Amino acid sequence: MAKRGSSAWSAEVESLYRSQARELWALFYVQCCDRERAHDAVQEAFTRLHAQDGKTIRDKRAWLLQVGRNWLRDVARRQKVAARSVESLDHLPDADADPSSLLEHVELQSRVREALSRLRAEDREVLVLRYALDWSSNRMSTALNISSAAIDMRLSRARRRLAEILGNTGVGHESD
Repeated sequence: MAKRGSSAWSAEVESLYRSQARELWALFYVQCCDRERAHDAVQEAFTRLHAQDGKTIRDKRAWLLQVGRNWLRDVARRQKVAARSVESLDHLPDADADPSSLLEHVELQSRVREALSRLRAEDREVLVLRYALDWSSNRMSTALNISSAAIDMRLSRARRRLAEILGNTGVGHESD
């Protein structure tokens, strides 16, 4: 194992940062709905990892995720700030699309963002892990430290809640 302050440990942390920071940011963003706070959570998690000085951590990625999630909870508790909105993580529509298709896409994104913002953070988290990051139930189970059955139940409930909210906004319903 790398010694305190060793260049090998620093290189390992840097490599992990390059491979995991973006995905961790997305996960933290889902939890807090604030770009800067999500970035701060990533930085805090990696700073704390670096301070571990090469100690044995079985799953560094899961450790980083847990540290960041805990840090966000602590910040929210201290500041008593509720997340109010979710910004789009979706890609822009095709530039060749006709204007009415673009407008429909923008309107749909807006409705989905609004619906997601009305969900609990836990619901948003599992939906993004599954559908935006394509994680399996087992991978989510490990990262979130809950059983696969609990993950599947959360997903089912989150999908149902999202469908209920979207149903109330007219998304997915044909108009005459």
